[in-house]
Amino acid sequence: MRWLLLAAMMLAGCAELGLGDGTSISVGKPSNGYLRDGVRLPDRGDGWVTREVWRTRNNRFGTDELVDLLTSVAHRMRGQVRDVKLVVADLSGKGGGERVAFHRSHQTGRDVDLLYYMRDANGQPFEPDAMHVFDPTAHAVDGSGLAVDVPRTWALVKELITAPEAPVQWVFMYEPIAQRLLEHAQRTGEPDAVIARARKTLKQPGDSARHDDHLHVRIYCSAADRAYGCVDIGPMELLAEREAEPSQLAVLAAALAHAPGAPTSTPGATGALVAGSAAVGGAAVGGALWLPLRRWR
Repeated sequence: MRWLLLAAMMLAGCAELGLGDGTSISVGKPSNGYLRDGVRLPDRGDGWVTREVWRTRNNRFGTDELVDLLTSVAHRMRGQVRDVKLVVADLSGKGGGERVAFHRSHQTGRDVDLLYYMRDANGQPFEPDAMHVFDPTAHAVDGSGLAVDVPRTWALVKELITAPEAPVQWVFMYEPIAQRLLEHAQRTGEPDAVIARARKTLKQPGDSARHDDHLHVRIYCSAADRAYGCVDIGPMELLAEREAEPSQLAVLAAALAHAPGAPTSTPGATGALVAGSAAVGGAAVGGALWLPLRRWR
């Protein structure tokens, strides 16, 4: 019965959370909205750091989902990139809303700017000190000799678009750099499905900066936030694809059903767990089950 108790406890935590319980609420569109009870991303952590220019602005706030995504992706990148950290720039201001001096979007806690991984003039890893503008060959235009580290930046994009913590809608990026990342992915034998998802996610905006000095990540509204007025702008295809992937509870139920000592003939038990899992975000990635650190949404 232990496995049934565990599943029941998990299901009990699946109730949608929101206003008044301390969890974040993203309201409105990314360029016309606000953030309630946003989470402040620390200035540094396991695998990431923020430079003084962005610490001073204090645009350090995001939804629970965005902060979970950033801290988890940075941690996983730390396992691949040990000599430099991911540099995180602006999220949203406390309370969200328009920050005219810095951004037109970033208003609802679902946007974050990240710096490209870089190499110096000698080809050595370089932890970005600032945003450097890159030309179509992915080399800095300021004569510093810096260049985008394409393999590591691709690894970052791959982590973002497959991360179970939150579904990424866009990674805004200068198209020539995006093309270099996709070509690298093809050369190194990345799965076609991953490359196709990256191609749908990577986009050079047509109505703002071309993002040749940083990449801008935006996540979809959570189901709970959508109920409070969060609005996604643009295609919903990637969200539909993510929601069609196996949920974490469905994977857990299947694993528990085949675990030693689990009942072998309880009509409807596993099916009920799987049906109940629709309210749970997340997915099984690479055969590993992700269990959220904050709470079920």
